[in-house]
Amino acid sequence: MRQADNIEKLLKDINIDTNAKTDNAVLGDVIGAFEKSKNKKTSATEQNIWRIIMKNRITKIAAAAGIIIAVLFGTYYFGVSPDGASVAWADVLENMDAAQTVTFTFESEKQYEDGEYCWGKGTNRSKGPYRRTDATEGHRYHDGPPHEETSISIMDLSRQNRYVLLYPEQKWSYYAPDHGGNDTLQTYDGLKKDFRDGTEKYLGRMKIDGQDTVCFKVSKENKEITVWADPDTALPIRIERIAKEGIDKTILSNITFDVELDDKLFDMTLPDDYVVVNMGTEEFRIPFELTEEHLIEGLSVNAKALGGKFPTLFKGGRRGKEAFDKYIAETRESLEIPKEDKFKSMLGTEFVKRLPEGSDYQYVGEDVKLGDGTKAACWWKPSGSTTYRVVYGDLSIRDVGPSDLPEVPWLEEQK
Repeated sequence: MRQADNIEKLLKDINIDTNAKTDNAVLGDVIGAFEKSKNKKTSATEQNIWRIIMKNRITKIAAAAGIIIAVLFGTYYFGVSPDGASVAWADVLENMDAAQTVTFTFESEKQYEDGEYCWGKGTNRSKGPYRRTDATEGHRYHDGPPHEETSISIMDLSRQNRYVLLYPEQKWSYYAPDHGGNDTLQTYDGLKKDFRDGTEKYLGRMKIDGQDTVCFKVSKENKEITVWADPDTALPIRIERIAKEGIDKTILSNITFDVELDDKLFDMTLPDDYVVVNMGTEEFRIPFELTEEHLIEGLSVNAKALGGKFPTLFKGGRRGKEAFDKYIAETRESLEIPKEDKFKSMLGTEFVKRLPEGSDYQYVGEDVKLGDGTKAACWWKPSGSTTYRVVYGDLSIRDVGPSDLPEVPWLEEQK
C-alpha cells in the first residue's frame, strides 16, 4: 500500500463530523503534497503540509488536529524514521526475519582482568535452522606467546541444538546431541533477540566504508549494539556489539542475505578418521589403537605445563579434598598449552580409562620431577602378565615385579 493510501485510510477512519466538501478538499491537498514530496522529503515538507491545512477553513478544528497527528507524529506507523528517512527500525527487523540465508564475517576480542586476551575471526553461514562457523581463535596470557587454533562448528537448532565442533588440523571433534549454547548464538541469533528490547535509537544517516547507511543503536544491560543498514534494502551491512565496558567487542561485516548456500556446508556427519568426543556422555570414539606412547605423551604434556613436575592427579592419585584442591590450583596456574597438546593429555587419560579390569593402575607421580628416573609416576599390570609396567619421572617404562613396586602412601595409611 502506498503512503498516500495509508493517510487516506487513516483520515477516513477518524470519527469526526465535519463538512464533507471541506474535508475532501483538505484531504486532496494533503495527499497531493505528500505525493510531490515523497521522493525529496525534508523538514520543509512538514511545514508545507502545515500551511495547506491552516489555509483551509475547517468547521471542526479536531479534523485538522487528526491530520497533523497522523502526518507529523505517526511516521513510524508508515515505516518512516523520525527525520523522514526511508528506513525504520521495524523495517530492518522484518527484513532480517524474512531472509532465508545469511552470511557474514566477524571479528571479536576480549580482555580479561587476569591478563588473558582472546580474539577470533571467521565466517558464519546460516540457512534455516543450521548455523556454520569457520573460525580462527586465539588467546594470550599477559605478554606470553599467542596460541591460535582453527575450527569448524555446525549447529542444528531444529533438533535440540545438535552440535558438532571439528578441529581439522588435529582430526579431533566434539559432538553434542543437545547443546545449550554456542558462539554463533552470541553473534547473529543472539543479536536478533537483543534487537527487540525496545530501546532502539535512530542515529540518522551516515557513511561507513564509503557506503550510505541509516544507523540505529540498541542499549541493553551492559552492552551497546550499533547497526548500520542499507537505506535501499533496510538490511544491516555492519553490526557492532560492545559489552562489559568495552572489554568484549564483536564486529559483523560483509553481511549478505538470501544468497544460495549448498546443503553440504551443513553436513554434520563426522569423519571416520577423527577422534570424536561425546560432550554429553564424555565417551570417546577413537579410530586407532591407544598405546603406552599415548600415556607417555599425556604425562609429558601435563608435567611441562606445571613447570617440570607431574600433577597431583592423573586418572588416579592421592585421595581427599586436600589433594583435589591442590589439583584445581595446579590447573589454574598451569602454563598455557596448545590445543594439540591438550588432546594428547586427554588421550593419555583415555588410555588409563580403557585398561582392562584387574590392571591395578596406580598413580603416584605427585610432585615427581620430570626427568627423575629414580621415582615412579604410575604403573599398571597388563592382561596375563606377572609383572607391572612402571613409568618413571624420565618417562622411561620398565617391567617390575609386584614385590618391587614402590609403596603407595595413602594405601599404607589405610592399613
